[in-house]
This record gives sequence, C-alpha cells and structure tokens, in this order.
Amino acid sequence: MRITFNIVVFCASIFLFFTTGQVASAQAVQVKAKEEGQGFLFSENGICYILTAAHVTDGARRAQVVTQNGNAGSATMVAPFWEGFDLDVGQVRRIPDGDCTATFDDLRQGASTALSGARIVLPIVSPGGVDNLDMSVSRSDYLEFTGQFLEKGYAGKKGMSGGFALVGSTPVGMARATTTDGSIQFIQMAEIAMNLRRWLDRSAFSAPPAPQEAPSEQEGTPYSIVSVTPPAIDSAHLIEAMIEGTNPYAYPAGKNAEIVLKNLAEEEKVLSRLRVISLPRDGYSQPEQIRIDVTPRAGGTAQYWRIDTFPLDGLYDTGRVARRFADSIKITLIGARGNDPVHVDRIILE
Repeated sequence: MRITFNIVVFCASIFLFFTTGQVASAQAVQVKAKEEGQGFLFSENGICYILTAAHVTDGARRAQVVTQNGNAGSATMVAPFWEGFDLDVGQVRRIPDGDCTATFDDLRQGASTALSGARIVLPIVSPGGVDNLDMSVSRSDYLEFTGQFLEKGYAGKKGMSGGFALVGSTPVGMARATTTDGSIQFIQMAEIAMNLRRWLDRSAFSAPPAPQEAPSEQEGTPYSIVSVTPPAIDSAHLIEAMIEGTNPYAYPAGKNAEIVLKNLAEEEKVLSRLRVISLPRDGYSQPEQIRIDVTPRAGGTAQYWRIDTFPLDGLYDTGRVARRFADSIKITLIGARGNDPVHVDRIILE
C-alpha cells in the first residue's frame, strides 16, 4: 500500500508540474504591430490585458495577438503607457478565456522571486507553436537582469522582445534587448508590477464593450464579428480596420478564412440576405469560393446553407431569400485568385 501511495503522489507531482507550466506558457503570445515580438496575457476585473515591449508596438494603437494554439485576437494599446519605460499595455479582444487565465497576483509573485543564478525558460511563440528556450541568469540588479542561453551557440534575435521569462510557472521579467554576446536583457518583474499596479489603479476601465457590429445597411442589425481566422497580414489589416472602413481585412493567400458573426441580441433574429464585398484591387487577391453555414438558434448545430464561386466583380450577394433564423453565421472564404493577400472590404447583413 505504501509503495502504491508513493507512486500515486509522485505521478501527481509530475502532472502538477507539467500542467502548471503549460498554463503559464499558454499566456505567452506573438505580437504583431510596428514590429513583431512577444507578449504575455493576464486578466484583471474581467478584462484581458497584454504586456509587451513598447518598441514592438512603437506607438501603434492596435496590435495583432496570436496564441501558441493559433487563436488570433487584437489589442487596443495604451499610448503611451509610461514615458521612457519600455513597456506597453493593451486590452485584448477575441481571445478565448482559456488563453487569458494568468492574474496580476502571478506577476506580483514573480516580483519577489530570487533570480541570482536561477534557471529560467523563455517561451517564444511563432506560427509553428511555442519554443521554450532554457536560460540561466548571469547578472541581476535592481532594475534588470541578464539571461544567457544554455544551448551552445544560441543567441537572442529580432522577434524575441516582449517575451516573458518564467521560473517554473511564474513570470519574472520581460525581454527588452539583446546584448553584444547574444544574451538578453530583461526588465525585472518588480519594476513592471509596481508601475503596472499604479496604472491599473488609476485607470477607470470597466469590462470591455461587446465587439463592434459588422457594417450593415439595416440599422440596428445585432450581428457582431466574434472570431476571425487566420490572423491578418499586419496590424493595419485587422478585422477592426474593415469594420471601421479604414482598410480591408487581409490574410495570406494559401489559407482559407473563417469569419463568424453572432446575434448578440436577446431575441431571435432572421437572415434574409448576405453580401460580401472584395473589390478588385492592386496588391490584393480575391477568394475563389465562399461557403456559408448558419446556426439557427443558440446552442444549436451549424447547418450548411450554400457554397458559391466568388464573383469576379467582387460583389457577392445571396439575393433576398426566404427568411431563416440565424443565431450565428460562419462565412468561409476558400482559395485565392493570385498570390497576393486575400482581402474583404465589407460584410453586409439584412
């Protein structure tokens, strides 16, 4: 009995170690703004925030956020967060709750973690997933510490800025620069947590508003875009840019796009017409086909509606059809007419 008990405890300890580390690394994300870098998600009072290096966003008001699972969202950045401090903060939308479970308490715990000579892990998120890079702390002072890669010949490079180093599952600092010998300089978590707490206390943010409605010629249409894949080609071509009319949503050719719209009103809604506009433009491609699936009622199963060749003039229109209940609508854009990014100018529901 004693042997069995010890084995169970040992296995449970291993499970706890690995699952805790996985939860922490899941908060690591890739950030695409003026530059590409890394970031870390945490939740406070129902709001999902992202932390990243200020020189990654470089004053951009929006950033694209991609998790290690490939979930894509967007962040509205604070401008500036703190003058002269290489840290930027943003509110994140369209990221699953499971990707934003760390809290400020996790950051505060990292502020009191001893770092001298510590082994740390730096998660780096890319389209292929996440690489957990092993490092050791070679120098630590009040404001910063330096981490060296344990793998011989490995050095810091562009795209790592904004990454958060972990001791076990605890974030302890943010990568801000690469030194001449390939090591990475990190801002101490104590410095980040102190300034972040002051900012959170002074900010009168409430829970984020519901996503903006997709443009519609029918005033009061309750449908809102709730998810989009794949990620946009850059922060200027996010789905929000399409909603606001400043730029089309654009994604890489060679990928199919899925845009999901959901009825956020309490009463059931019907759909009688759907239009998707992708006008011919230099530097952009059009989709080859479009498929539409409709979920009639909340909690129901999506039902195939139709698939059509996307028109060359870029004006796809179902025409007025028999009204149908539609709690959510999934638009799938298939293929590309060319090698340039595929774009969507507008979505119109009636």
